[in-house]
Amino acid sequence: MNSIGKKGTRKRAGLAVILMAVLAMALAACSTNNAVKTAVTTPPASETASEEKSSEAATPVDELPPVELNWYLPGTPQKDTEQMEQALNEYLKDKINATIKLNLVDWGSWSDKFPVLLASGDNVDIMFTAGWSQFAQSVARGFFTDLTELLPKYAPNTYANLPKPLLNGATVNGKLYALPTSKEIAHTYGFGYSVELAEKFGVAEDLQKFETQMPKLEDLEPILKKVKEQDSSISPLGGSVSQDYAAIFTDFDPVGDQNIPGKLYPNSDTKVINELETPEYLALLRTVHKYYKEGYVRQDAISVKDESPFKKGQKIFLISGVTKPLANEELGSSYGYQMKQFSVSKPFITSNDTQGSMNAVATTSKNPERALMFLELVNSDPFVNNTLNYGVENVHYVKKGDNVIDFAPGVDAQNTGYNPNAFWEFGNQFLNYFRVGQNTAKWEQFKAYNDSGVPSKILGFNFDAEPVKTEIAAVINVKNELWPSIATGTVDPDENLSKLIDKLKKAGLDKIIAEKQRQIDEWLAAQ
Repeated sequence: MNSIGKKGTRKRAGLAVILMAVLAMALAACSTNNAVKTAVTTPPASETASEEKSSEAATPVDELPPVELNWYLPGTPQKDTEQMEQALNEYLKDKINATIKLNLVDWGSWSDKFPVLLASGDNVDIMFTAGWSQFAQSVARGFFTDLTELLPKYAPNTYANLPKPLLNGATVNGKLYALPTSKEIAHTYGFGYSVELAEKFGVAEDLQKFETQMPKLEDLEPILKKVKEQDSSISPLGGSVSQDYAAIFTDFDPVGDQNIPGKLYPNSDTKVINELETPEYLALLRTVHKYYKEGYVRQDAISVKDESPFKKGQKIFLISGVTKPLANEELGSSYGYQMKQFSVSKPFITSNDTQGSMNAVATTSKNPERALMFLELVNSDPFVNNTLNYGVENVHYVKKGDNVIDFAPGVDAQNTGYNPNAFWEFGNQFLNYFRVGQNTAKWEQFKAYNDSGVPSKILGFNFDAEPVKTEIAAVINVKNELWPSIATGTVDPDENLSKLIDKLKKAGLDKIIAEKQRQIDEWLAAQ
């Protein structure tokens, strides 16, 4: 592990206790289901005097006017969402006299749809956001409510127990604009795969080696070739409009939204570079293009918006994503088959990881206080949290223990009407039930995972997009138009990457990179 100096050592010491704080939050929330209503209306002792609290926060539930809250998140729309909502809303009426409308937007449409929803201001109360989903730009455009004073008042239990690095990640220019999700802090990228298919294709032993020896992209070719030769109905790598295989293997340190070029070499220095101009990125894109021509990447990748049905149906062999501890068990239980995983990067902790999953209140919301009261329940009430994740008890799942569940009789991962598999989006993950067969020692493994993560050299820095918001909007439009065909290998990068870079520069990318560097230099000087 690289030396990170005294300042880095202090950061690691702070990060080492993050998981313990979040575990404490989960234990406090689970101590009694009846404590939830108290948590909504009563601040912790550490908060300021009660007279500073809002009158609505202390208003008895039966005196609160009824409201409907609209919540938007990326994810695969579910057939039984309304049935889940009905069960959840019956409970919410007694708690905060509110009902929730859950709006899952398919992944391929998310990046285009959510800015339009926020700009229109129509029926948006809560909006999922993240460092990779234009958090900084959304703040700069005035889409999100300043929660600095509201969050401690209306979600006191959640606020008091969230680790400070997560709250810092949701802060821009000293103001809090979102409620972070309690989950892992470090990240690694890699691939998951079906154990059954690996054995069928005779590649199980080859893949097992990758669990201890991280492969390069080109090391996957013999395995992809075997899969393609034996079953043409299965895509060795899949592929979609949002896929970026090169990013998985480079793992550049993002500065603000990771979809905007202008990043740092991981664990290197603090010089902002255009990663698309690096030889590493070009080499990887050439390999991806080769894989596309060989048929290892879906030939219709740029028209595929959501790969979930193909993953669930075992029609993709190597499924790319985040390889946090036991992610294979989590995904496998949702997809209905046993999975294993391997990583292609080492545990790394960036500012974007502290912004990896958050929920903001739209400035156009007519009920920001009630929205936060609802998010308080999402993060502290096991019933609310698990209904959002698993659906209706005895319809979609049955309990096998205090915190262990299985699919309901006659229901499985393939035919269930509610199984969004978005645990990391739906609030405090430490409240999640375990499916039968999952390792219930998961959170202890998360602690070790977080402890092993190398902190970014700019951990704690939050980019303010306001000075270059016009250029960012122009760059996003250019990248959304041209990047998917390059990233999926559909077109030759030697012929097209330079054209994209030229258009990005004309849209203002150099100005964005210069502004990122200026802000980082100022931040470093103040440390």
